[in-house]
Parts: sequence; structure tokens; C-alpha cells
Amino acid sequence: MDRESIVMVAEDLEYLASWPGDITDPEIRRGTAVLRRLLVEDAYGAAWRASGRDKQPTLIAVDLDLMLGEHAAAMKIALACGADFRGMKMAAICGHKGGPLATSPPAPVRKDGYPFERIFTLSGYLKSTSGVVEGRRFNRREVIKYLANVKGGVHLSAQARKQEQKLIDRLGKAERKFMVETTDGLLVEAVAIAQSLGGSADAKILIAAAKGT
Repeated sequence: MDRESIVMVAEDLEYLASWPGDITDPEIRRGTAVLRRLLVEDAYGAAWRASGRDKQPTLIAVDLDLMLGEHAAAMKIALACGADFRGMKMAAICGHKGGPLATSPPAPVRKDGYPFERIFTLSGYLKSTSGVVEGRRFNRREVIKYLANVKGGVHLSAQARKQEQKLIDRLGKAERKFMVETTDGLLVEAVAIAQSLGGSADAKILIAAAKGT
């Protein structure tokens, strides 16, 4: 990856860091194409390594599995979130059968952080649980791919779309299961991903390096 490409990645990270709590649904949908490029296509990881850093960047985000424990199968709907959205700070949202969860949240990693958050490597973050619908988990990589492909205007070939049809069908069942005002919960997940990524310490390191500061 050349210098110009690293700068472009840094600019994309800066753009994600600027997502406000009152971001509109169309802006979120368009931004999922950026998330796909940075994370699913690994442009961020490539820029990190090309700028002379070892391994992979990290970020802090909500660990939904830590909250759910053995209760995932009982979940009607659960979302990791970890977003400042429409005047609310939301994390580890769930609706389930039975009594209350017994899990108590550990102290947040950050002073102004969310319950059940922890430090992830970039690859671990993409594999981590983003949500549960009717007892079935889906991860953050799947949320990004689904939203970018279906809502964000990413153009897939007929063959690629056929390969991802099962993902599209499965994540489609998660839509409108949880709403924040008039915004679908999966879009709120995208905001959480953008804010966690763009606001991370390692993203700020890459941005500063690209700017030469």
C-alpha cells in the first residue's frame, strides 16, 4: 500500500470519527460502504502494516457474549451497540424469555465507556457477536457486509450476490426487530461500529502518522 492509499484510509477513519449522534439514516447507509472497505476488505489493517506497525490495530467495544453468557439461546433480540445515538448512550440491549439476566457488568474499560466493553484486535472484533435474533448470533463482519450490500449501494456481481444470499436472507430477518425512534437497530449497530473504530486510539495514531504530526 502506497502513501496516498494510507492517507485515504486515515481520511476515512477521520470521517467515521466525525459521525454525530444525530446522523441521519441515509448518511449511515452511505457510510457502510466505507466500513466495508476499511474492515471487510481490510484496507485499515493493510494501512496499519504498511505504515510500519506490527500485527493489527485494536479498538474498544461492547462484548455482547460477555453479557449474554449462556442466555443467548433465549434471546428474542440482542444488540451489542455501544453508540451515542439520538441523545442516548446505548449498549448491550436485549429482550428475552424468562427472568432477568444474572450477569453484572464489569467496570468499563474507559472512563466514559460502556458496560461489557473490552479491547479487541481488528480481526477479533469482526468475528465478535453484533447481535442475536431468535437465539441465532450474527457477527460484526456480517452486519457490515449486509448493510453495505443491501442498503449502502455497494455493487456486487451476480456471482458474489448469489454467494452472499444466505447472509442477506438471514440478516434480513433481523431488520426492524429493534427500533430507535424510526431507525432500524442494524443501522444503530453500524453507528456503534463507526464510532468505536474512528474514535479508537490506534485509529488516531494512524491519522496522526498520515498527517505527519
